Amino acid sequence: MNQRILNFYYTISIVFLLFILMFTAFRLKITIDGNREKSTENLEDLRISALSVYLAEGDFNAEYFKTTMRQEFLTTDRLLLLAIYSSREGILYLISKDQRYLVEAPTAAGSASWNGAPEYTLRPLYESPITLLFSPGIRKDLYIDGIFQDLGKTESYPILREIFYIVLVYLLIATVFLLAAATSRDPETASKPRRSRPTPAARTRDPEETPSHAAAGLFSPETGLGWNEHLAQRLGSELERAAASDQDLSLFLIGSPELDRHNLKVLGKHILEAFPFRDLAFEYDSRAAAVILPDKDLDQSLQEARSFQNRLRSGSWSSPVNISIGLSARNGRLISPNRLLTEVSQALKQAESAGGGQGGRIIGFRADPNKYRSAIAAAHTAGKPRR
Repeated sequence: MNQRILNFYYTISIVFLLFILMFTAFRLKITIDGNREKSTENLEDLRISALSVYLAEGDFNAEYFKTTMRQEFLTTDRLLLLAIYSSREGILYLISKDQRYLVEAPTAAGSASWNGAPEYTLRPLYESPITLLFSPGIRKDLYIDGIFQDLGKTESYPILREIFYIVLVYLLIATVFLLAAATSRDPETASKPRRSRPTPAARTRDPEETPSHAAAGLFSPETGLGWNEHLAQRLGSELERAAASDQDLSLFLIGSPELDRHNLKVLGKHILEAFPFRDLAFEYDSRAAAVILPDKDLDQSLQEARSFQNRLRSGSWSSPVNISIGLSARNGRLISPNRLLTEVSQALKQAESAGGGQGGRIIGFRADPNKYRSAIAAAHTAGKPRR
Protein backbone atom coordinates (compact mmCIF):
# COMPACT_ATOMS: atom_id res chain seq x y z
CA MET A 1 0.00 0.00 0.00
CA ASN A 2 1.04 3.60 -0.58
CA GLN A 3 2.30 4.79 2.80
CA ARG A 4 1.74 8.47 2.02
CA ILE A 5 -1.94 7.89 1.30
CA LEU A 6 -2.26 5.83 4.50
CA ASN A 7 -0.61 8.56 6.59
CA PHE A 8 -2.96 11.14 5.09
CA TYR A 9 -5.90 8.83 5.84
CA TYR A 10 -4.82 8.48 9.49
CA THR A 11 -4.58 12.27 9.82
CA ILE A 12 -8.01 12.77 8.23
CA SER A 13 -9.48 10.14 10.58
CA ILE A 14 -8.18 11.95 13.68
CA VAL A 15 -9.46 15.29 12.39
CA PHE A 16 -12.81 13.70 11.61
CA LEU A 17 -13.08 12.22 15.12
CA LEU A 18 -12.37 15.63 16.66
CA PHE A 19 -14.93 17.20 14.32
CA ILE A 20 -17.59 14.67 15.36
CA LEU A 21 -16.95 15.38 19.05
CA MET A 22 -17.08 19.14 18.53
CA PHE A 23 -20.15 18.92 16.30
CA THR A 24 -21.99 16.74 18.84
CA ALA A 25 -21.11 19.09 21.73
CA PHE A 26 -22.21 22.12 19.68
CA ARG A 27 -25.54 20.56 18.64
CA LEU A 28 -26.26 19.48 22.22
CA LYS A 29 -25.48 22.94 23.56
CA ILE A 30 -27.69 24.67 20.98
CA THR A 31 -30.57 22.27 21.69
CA ILE A 32 -30.28 22.45 25.49
CA ASP A 33 -29.94 26.25 25.54
CA GLY A 34 -33.01 26.59 23.31
CA ASN A 35 -35.06 24.24 25.50
CA ARG A 36 -34.03 26.03 28.71
CA GLU A 37 -35.06 29.36 27.25
CA LYS A 38 -38.49 27.92 26.35
CA SER A 39 -38.74 26.30 29.81
CA THR A 40 -38.12 29.64 31.52
CA GLU A 41 -40.92 31.20 29.46
CA ASN A 42 -43.24 28.29 30.34
CA LEU A 43 -42.47 28.61 34.06
CA GLU A 44 -43.18 32.35 33.92
CA ASP A 45 -46.60 31.63 32.36
CA LEU A 46 -47.27 29.03 35.10
CA ARG A 47 -46.27 31.52 37.79
CA ILE A 48 -48.69 34.14 36.49
CA SER A 49 -51.52 31.59 36.25
CA ALA A 50 -50.82 30.20 39.73
CA LEU A 51 -50.53 33.68 41.26
CA SER A 52 -53.86 34.80 39.81
CA VAL A 53 -55.66 31.71 41.15
CA TYR A 54 -53.92 32.02 44.53
CA LEU A 55 -54.95 35.66 44.88
CA ALA A 56 -58.54 34.67 44.07
CA GLU A 57 -58.67 31.67 46.44
CA GLY A 58 -56.14 32.77 49.09
CA ASP A 59 -55.04 29.17 49.75
CA PHE A 60 -52.67 26.79 47.99
CA ASN A 61 -54.74 23.84 49.25
CA ALA A 62 -57.94 25.10 47.63
CA GLU A 63 -59.50 22.55 45.26
CA TYR A 64 -59.78 25.03 42.42
CA PHE A 65 -56.08 25.92 42.75
CA LYS A 66 -55.06 22.25 42.68
CA THR A 67 -57.29 21.43 39.69
CA THR A 68 -56.06 24.44 37.69
CA MET A 69 -52.38 23.75 38.40
CA ARG A 70 -52.75 20.05 37.57
CA GLN A 71 -54.17 20.92 34.15
CA GLU A 72 -51.37 23.44 33.56
CA PHE A 73 -48.78 20.85 34.67
CA LEU A 74 -50.04 18.16 32.28
CA THR A 75 -50.17 20.48 29.26
CA THR A 76 -46.69 22.02 29.69
CA ASP A 77 -44.02 20.37 27.56
CA ARG A 78 -41.00 18.84 29.32
CA LEU A 79 -42.25 19.82 32.78
CA LEU A 80 -41.40 17.07 35.30
CA LEU A 81 -41.99 18.76 38.69
CA LEU A 82 -43.66 21.95 39.90
CA ALA A 83 -43.20 23.23 43.46
CA ILE A 84 -44.24 26.39 45.33
CA TYR A 85 -42.44 26.90 48.63
CA SER A 86 -41.64 29.49 51.27
CA SER A 87 -38.20 29.98 52.78
CA ARG A 88 -39.92 30.05 56.23
CA GLU A 89 -42.82 27.61 55.87
CA GLY A 90 -41.35 25.04 53.44
CA ILE A 91 -43.26 23.46 50.52
CA LEU A 92 -46.79 24.82 50.08
CA TYR A 93 -47.68 23.05 46.81
CA LEU A 94 -46.05 20.16 44.93
CA ILE A 95 -46.90 18.09 41.86
CA SER A 96 -44.46 15.71 40.18
CA LYS A 97 -44.38 12.96 37.58
CA ASP A 98 -41.87 10.98 39.64
CA GLN A 99 -41.11 11.13 43.36
CA ARG A 100 -37.43 10.35 42.71
CA TYR A 101 -36.70 14.01 41.92
CA LEU A 102 -36.93 14.91 45.64
CA VAL A 103 -34.04 14.01 47.93
CA GLU A 104 -36.58 13.56 50.79
CA ALA A 105 -40.30 13.32 50.11
CA PRO A 106 -42.35 15.65 52.35
CA THR A 107 -44.89 14.05 54.67
CA ALA A 108 -47.31 16.95 54.21
CA ALA A 109 -47.38 20.37 52.62
CA GLY A 110 -45.87 22.91 54.97
CA SER A 111 -44.16 20.25 57.10
CA ALA A 112 -41.74 21.74 59.59
CA SER A 113 -39.14 19.18 58.56
CA TRP A 114 -39.09 20.64 55.05
CA ASN A 115 -38.05 24.22 55.69
CA GLY A 116 -36.08 26.18 53.11
CA ALA A 117 -35.51 25.35 49.42
CA PRO A 118 -36.11 21.70 48.44
CA GLU A 119 -33.27 19.56 47.10
CA TYR A 120 -33.63 17.58 43.88
CA THR A 121 -32.04 14.50 42.36
CA LEU A 122 -31.46 15.21 38.68
CA ARG A 123 -29.77 13.61 35.70
CA PRO A 124 -27.10 15.96 34.34
CA LEU A 125 -27.56 17.07 30.73
CA TYR A 126 -31.15 15.74 30.61
CA GLU A 127 -32.88 17.69 33.45
CA SER A 128 -32.39 21.05 35.17
CA PRO A 129 -34.33 23.17 37.73
CA ILE A 130 -35.53 26.74 37.18
CA THR A 131 -36.48 29.02 40.13
CA LEU A 132 -38.54 32.25 40.03
CA LEU A 133 -39.99 34.55 42.69
CA PHE A 134 -43.66 33.61 43.02
CA SER A 135 -45.00 37.07 43.88
CA PRO A 136 -42.27 39.74 43.68
CA GLY A 137 -44.59 42.59 44.68
CA ILE A 138 -46.47 40.79 47.49
CA ARG A 139 -44.33 38.20 49.31
CA LYS A 140 -40.54 38.08 48.96
CA ASP A 141 -40.27 34.63 50.62
CA LEU A 142 -42.35 32.69 48.05
CA TYR A 143 -40.68 30.83 45.16
CA ILE A 144 -41.84 28.62 42.34
CA ASP A 145 -39.60 25.80 41.07
CA GLY A 146 -39.90 23.86 37.84
CA ILE A 147 -37.83 20.87 36.76
CA PHE A 148 -37.77 20.60 32.99
CA GLN A 149 -36.41 17.99 30.62
CA ASP A 150 -33.54 19.64 28.72
CA LEU A 151 -32.98 16.84 26.22
CA GLY A 152 -35.61 14.30 25.21
CA LYS A 153 -35.95 11.69 22.50
CA THR A 154 -37.55 14.14 20.07
CA GLU A 155 -34.46 16.38 20.32
CA SER A 156 -31.92 13.50 20.33
CA TYR A 157 -33.09 11.78 17.15
CA PRO A 158 -32.30 14.69 14.75
CA ILE A 159 -28.79 14.99 16.23
CA LEU A 160 -28.18 11.25 15.89
CA ARG A 161 -29.46 11.34 12.31
CA GLU A 162 -27.08 14.16 11.39
CA ILE A 163 -24.14 12.31 12.99
CA PHE A 164 -25.11 9.14 11.08
CA TYR A 165 -25.03 10.98 7.73
CA ILE A 166 -21.64 12.54 8.54
CA VAL A 167 -20.20 9.13 9.52
CA LEU A 168 -21.63 7.62 6.32
CA VAL A 169 -19.88 10.26 4.20
CA TYR A 170 -16.65 9.62 6.11
CA LEU A 171 -16.89 5.86 5.47
CA LEU A 172 -17.31 6.48 1.74
CA ILE A 173 -14.26 8.76 1.71
CA ALA A 174 -12.30 6.23 3.79
CA THR A 175 -13.18 3.48 1.31
CA VAL A 176 -11.84 5.58 -1.57
CA PHE A 177 -8.61 6.30 0.33
CA LEU A 178 -8.06 2.64 1.23
CA LEU A 179 -8.71 1.51 -2.35
CA ALA A 180 -6.30 4.15 -3.63
CA ALA A 181 -3.67 3.03 -1.12
CA ALA A 182 -4.17 -0.63 -2.02
CA THR A 183 -3.91 -0.13 -5.78
CA SER A 184 -1.04 2.38 -5.92
CA ARG A 185 2.61 1.85 -5.20
CA ASP A 186 4.69 3.96 -2.87
CA PRO A 187 6.69 6.51 -4.93
CA GLU A 188 9.74 5.71 -2.83
CA THR A 189 9.64 2.03 -3.81
CA ALA A 190 8.10 2.29 -7.28
CA SER A 191 11.52 2.85 -8.83
CA LYS A 192 12.98 -0.17 -7.02
CA PRO A 193 11.59 -3.29 -8.66
CA ARG A 194 11.88 -6.48 -6.68
CA ARG A 195 14.64 -8.80 -7.78
CA SER A 196 13.68 -12.36 -8.48
CA ARG A 197 15.74 -15.43 -9.11
CA PRO A 198 16.20 -16.36 -12.78
CA THR A 199 13.48 -18.79 -13.80
CA PRO A 200 14.43 -22.35 -14.77
CA ALA A 201 13.45 -21.50 -18.34
CA ALA A 202 15.90 -18.60 -18.38
CA ARG A 203 18.73 -20.81 -17.05
CA THR A 204 18.10 -23.46 -19.72
CA ARG A 205 18.68 -20.86 -22.41
CA ASP A 206 21.91 -19.27 -21.24
CA PRO A 207 22.59 -18.31 -17.59
CA GLU A 208 25.22 -15.75 -18.59
CA GLU A 209 22.79 -13.86 -20.80
CA THR A 210 20.32 -12.89 -18.01
CA PRO A 211 20.70 -9.21 -16.98
CA SER A 212 22.42 -8.98 -13.61
CA HIS A 213 22.14 -5.25 -12.98
CA ALA A 214 19.47 -3.68 -10.76
CA ALA A 215 16.94 -2.17 -13.14
CA ALA A 216 15.81 1.39 -12.63
CA GLY A 217 12.08 1.56 -13.24
CA LEU A 218 9.85 -1.06 -14.78
CA PHE A 219 11.06 -0.78 -18.38
CA SER A 220 14.43 -0.84 -20.07
CA PRO A 221 15.29 2.66 -21.32
CA GLU A 222 17.16 1.09 -24.23
CA THR A 223 14.53 -1.28 -25.69
CA GLY A 224 11.34 0.03 -24.01
CA LEU A 225 10.50 -3.53 -22.90
CA GLY A 226 9.93 -4.64 -19.33
CA TRP A 227 12.84 -6.05 -17.37
CA ASN A 228 13.26 -9.82 -17.25
CA GLU A 229 12.97 -9.74 -13.44
CA HIS A 230 9.23 -8.97 -13.75
CA LEU A 231 8.36 -11.50 -16.45
CA ALA A 232 7.61 -14.55 -14.27
CA GLN A 233 5.50 -12.57 -11.77
CA ARG A 234 3.38 -10.88 -14.47
CA LEU A 235 2.99 -14.16 -16.38
CA GLY A 236 1.78 -15.83 -13.19
CA SER A 237 -0.82 -13.09 -12.65
CA GLU A 238 -2.07 -13.40 -16.24
CA LEU A 239 -2.27 -17.21 -15.95
CA GLU A 240 -4.36 -16.89 -12.78
CA ARG A 241 -6.68 -14.41 -14.49
CA ALA A 242 -7.05 -16.67 -17.54
CA ALA A 243 -7.78 -19.72 -15.38
CA ALA A 244 -10.36 -17.80 -13.31
CA SER A 245 -12.25 -16.69 -16.45
CA ASP A 246 -11.66 -19.99 -18.31
CA GLN A 247 -9.79 -18.24 -21.13
CA ASP A 248 -6.65 -19.17 -23.00
CA LEU A 249 -3.29 -17.43 -22.97
CA SER A 250 -0.22 -17.69 -25.21
CA LEU A 251 3.42 -16.77 -24.75
CA PHE A 252 5.88 -15.73 -27.48
CA LEU A 253 9.66 -16.03 -27.19
CA ILE A 254 11.20 -14.04 -30.06
CA GLY A 255 14.94 -14.11 -30.69
CA SER A 256 18.01 -15.04 -32.64
CA PRO A 257 21.61 -15.99 -31.79
CA GLU A 258 22.63 -13.21 -34.22
CA LEU A 259 21.04 -10.40 -32.17
CA ASP A 260 23.23 -7.69 -30.71
CA ARG A 261 22.12 -4.81 -28.46
CA HIS A 262 21.27 -2.58 -31.46
CA ASN A 263 19.18 -5.26 -33.13
CA LEU A 264 17.50 -6.11 -29.81
CA LYS A 265 16.51 -2.42 -29.60
CA VAL A 266 15.05 -2.64 -33.13
CA LEU A 267 13.18 -5.80 -32.14
CA GLY A 268 11.78 -4.06 -29.07
CA LYS A 269 10.50 -1.19 -31.24
CA HIS A 270 8.67 -3.62 -33.56
CA ILE A 271 7.19 -5.52 -30.59
CA LEU A 272 5.79 -2.35 -29.03
CA GLU A 273 4.29 -1.29 -32.38
CA ALA A 274 2.73 -4.70 -33.08
CA PHE A 275 1.47 -5.54 -29.59
CA PRO A 276 -0.37 -2.65 -27.87
CA PHE A 277 0.08 -3.73 -24.22
CA ARG A 278 3.49 -2.47 -23.20
CA ASP A 279 3.32 -4.11 -19.76
CA LEU A 280 3.03 -7.56 -21.40
CA ALA A 281 6.34 -7.37 -23.36
CA PHE A 282 9.67 -8.12 -21.65
CA GLU A 283 13.35 -8.57 -22.37
CA TYR A 284 14.13 -12.28 -21.92
CA ASP A 285 17.91 -12.15 -22.26
CA SER A 286 20.44 -10.40 -24.49
CA ARG A 287 19.21 -12.27 -27.59
CA ALA A 288 15.45 -12.67 -27.06
CA ALA A 289 12.23 -10.98 -25.92
CA ALA A 290 9.00 -12.42 -24.50
CA VAL A 291 5.41 -11.30 -25.23
CA ILE A 292 2.27 -12.41 -23.33
CA LEU A 293 -0.90 -12.66 -25.45
CA PRO A 294 -4.08 -12.81 -23.32
CA ASP A 295 -7.20 -14.53 -24.69
CA LYS A 296 -5.26 -16.15 -27.58
CA ASP A 297 -5.09 -19.90 -28.22
CA LEU A 298 -2.17 -21.57 -30.01
CA ASP A 299 -3.70 -21.42 -33.51
CA GLN A 300 -4.51 -17.72 -33.18
CA SER A 301 -1.01 -17.07 -31.82
CA LEU A 302 0.59 -18.86 -34.78
CA GLN A 303 -1.18 -16.44 -37.12
CA GLU A 304 0.01 -13.51 -34.99
CA ALA A 305 3.56 -14.91 -35.10
CA ARG A 306 3.57 -15.20 -38.93
CA SER A 307 2.21 -11.66 -39.29
CA PHE A 308 4.83 -10.32 -36.89
CA GLN A 309 7.67 -12.16 -38.65
CA ASN A 310 6.64 -10.57 -41.96
CA ARG A 311 6.69 -7.19 -40.26
CA LEU A 312 10.29 -7.72 -39.13
CA ARG A 313 11.56 -7.84 -42.72
CA SER A 314 11.22 -4.06 -42.93
CA GLY A 315 13.35 -3.46 -39.84
CA SER A 316 16.49 -1.30 -39.94
CA TRP A 317 18.84 -4.02 -38.73
CA SER A 318 22.55 -3.34 -38.31
CA SER A 319 23.25 -6.74 -39.91
CA PRO A 320 21.09 -9.47 -41.48
CA VAL A 321 19.31 -11.52 -38.80
CA ASN A 322 16.88 -14.44 -38.88
CA ILE A 323 14.33 -13.96 -36.09
CA SER A 324 12.76 -17.20 -34.87
CA ILE A 325 9.70 -17.52 -32.63
CA GLY A 326 8.87 -20.18 -30.09
CA LEU A 327 5.40 -20.20 -28.58
CA SER A 328 3.16 -22.17 -26.27
CA ALA A 329 -0.33 -21.75 -24.77
CA ARG A 330 -2.17 -22.58 -21.56
CA ASN A 331 -4.60 -24.78 -23.53
CA GLY A 332 -6.95 -25.43 -20.60
CA ARG A 333 -4.15 -26.38 -18.20
CA LEU A 334 -3.49 -25.11 -14.68
CA ILE A 335 0.13 -24.40 -15.48
CA SER A 336 2.88 -22.52 -13.65
CA PRO A 337 4.74 -19.61 -15.27
CA ASN A 338 8.04 -21.50 -15.04
CA ARG A 339 6.54 -24.45 -16.93
CA LEU A 340 5.24 -22.22 -19.74
CA LEU A 341 8.58 -20.39 -19.97
CA THR A 342 10.38 -23.74 -20.24
CA GLU A 343 8.08 -24.79 -23.09
CA VAL A 344 8.63 -21.62 -25.15
CA SER A 345 12.38 -21.72 -24.46
CA GLN A 346 12.57 -25.25 -25.84
CA ALA A 347 10.40 -24.28 -28.81
CA LEU A 348 12.66 -21.31 -29.63
CA LYS A 349 15.82 -23.45 -29.37
CA GLN A 350 14.28 -25.96 -31.74
CA ALA A 351 13.28 -23.19 -34.17
CA GLU A 352 16.78 -21.70 -34.12
CA SER A 353 18.50 -25.09 -34.59
CA ALA A 354 16.14 -26.02 -37.46
CA GLY A 355 17.25 -23.03 -39.52
CA GLY A 356 14.86 -22.42 -42.37
CA GLY A 357 16.39 -19.65 -44.40
CA GLN A 358 15.56 -15.97 -44.39
CA GLY A 359 13.10 -14.92 -41.69
CA GLY A 360 13.70 -17.76 -39.24
CA ARG A 361 11.34 -20.48 -38.12
CA ILE A 362 8.18 -20.54 -35.97
CA ILE A 363 7.59 -23.54 -33.71
CA GLY A 364 4.68 -23.90 -31.34
CA PHE A 365 4.57 -26.25 -28.36
CA ARG A 366 1.14 -27.90 -28.48
CA ALA A 367 0.31 -29.59 -25.16
CA ASP A 368 -2.43 -32.21 -24.74
CA PRO A 369 -4.45 -31.06 -21.68
CA ASN A 370 -5.75 -34.56 -20.96
CA LYS A 371 -2.27 -36.08 -20.96
CA TYR A 372 -1.05 -33.17 -18.87
CA ARG A 373 -3.77 -33.73 -16.23
CA SER A 374 -3.06 -37.47 -16.23
CA ALA A 375 0.64 -36.83 -15.68
CA ILE A 376 -0.10 -34.42 -12.83
CA ALA A 377 -2.48 -36.94 -11.22
CA ALA A 378 0.07 -39.75 -11.58
CA ALA A 379 2.81 -37.62 -10.02
CA HIS A 380 0.45 -36.69 -7.17
CA THR A 381 -0.45 -40.35 -6.56
CA ALA A 382 3.18 -41.44 -6.68
CA GLY A 383 4.06 -38.88 -4.06
CA LYS A 384 1.58 -40.27 -1.50
CA PRO A 385 3.03 -42.71 1.09
CA ARG A 386 1.71 -46.28 0.96
CA ARG A 387 -0.23 -47.64 3.89
